[in-house]
Amino acid sequence: MVEQYDRAKLLDEVWTEAVTIVAPRYQLSDVGLKKLCGRLQIPTPPRGYWARLKAGKSVPPRPKLREYVGHPMNLFRTTAPHTVVEPKPIDERLVPLLAFERAPGNQIIVPEHVKRWHPMTSAARLALKKPVIDTRGQPSTRAPALNICVSPALQDRALKLMDAVLKALETRGCRVEQGKQQVDILIMGRIYHLRAFEPCKRSPYVPTPKQLEDKARGRWSYWPNWTYQPTGQLHLLVNEGYAGKVIDSPNKPVEMQLNTLLEQIMTNAVEALVNAEQQAIVNEKRRQLREAAVERQRIQNDERKRLATLESDAQNWRRAQAIRDYLDALERSSISVPKATDRTDYVQWARAKADWLDPLIGDVTDILDEDIKVPY
Repeated sequence: MVEQYDRAKLLDEVWTEAVTIVAPRYQLSDVGLKKLCGRLQIPTPPRGYWARLKAGKSVPPRPKLREYVGHPMNLFRTTAPHTVVEPKPIDERLVPLLAFERAPGNQIIVPEHVKRWHPMTSAARLALKKPVIDTRGQPSTRAPALNICVSPALQDRALKLMDAVLKALETRGCRVEQGKQQVDILIMGRIYHLRAFEPCKRSPYVPTPKQLEDKARGRWSYWPNWTYQPTGQLHLLVNEGYAGKVIDSPNKPVEMQLNTLLEQIMTNAVEALVNAEQQAIVNEKRRQLREAAVERQRIQNDERKRLATLESDAQNWRRAQAIRDYLDALERSSISVPKATDRTDYVQWARAKADWLDPLIGDVTDILDEDIKVPY
């Protein structure tokens, strides 16, 4: 839909109320509304206008609306029909899970000192002693240990977080077991993987004086294009962030978001379960429709075979009747029969063939019924 701006109305609005109040009516920000007024050649109150007005000081009078001399297309806007998006209903199985995570008494606490590590976390601690160095120069665990890729400064913290999450999941009835490639977390029939990751800031590599000297003298020298600096920000990801993700923020470290992470995992698991159930219903309906179609097709094929048999019987019956009519006419005539054939024998043979063709006469066998195979 396209509608035209009412310049007089907009002028009255921006001089009656602050831009922050008027802007939402046009689905715009404060800056966006001021830009719109500029395009429509509508003057807006100067800076400090509302403060001076509130203080009872003198302010500039409201200007008159001048004739618009800009581009005609600026006077129109495209509006989409208003649609109300209803919130997605929460599955009843998810409600108690979310309530449990949000209860103050169930908050996950990461201890300062871990007395007894989870077996999977212990294996990750050993793996970090001989880590794999990635392309950024950061150490990470080797598969199939827990996936931890953080700088040495964050390793102890990442291990404690992983340990707290795994123990909390097991407390909630989830299974944690060693998979072929990673540590598998089984929730409602689905497998999840936990990962601790620290991003790095990338900047152009600055060669050392020795490298520059080698290059200037024509010696072979190699240096990378980029250098990576750990950010110190910890990311805790579930299935690479698709099933859950919490990140360090200035006001909320990951330690304070572990229950939120579990909420995300449980929500994903329940939604996957609901989708699987809905897909099962769709598959069952499809199966029923297919079976009905297959049965209908079988009946159709049977009907076609019966019709083909009917048409064949009718044709054979007409052939048999034609032979009989011919023989009746032959007996009334004096026309000779094929040579070396007695007239009576010929008529008898021909009537036997007519009976064999006639579908209304059963139990008639003939040499033509035999499937004769000549051996080699």
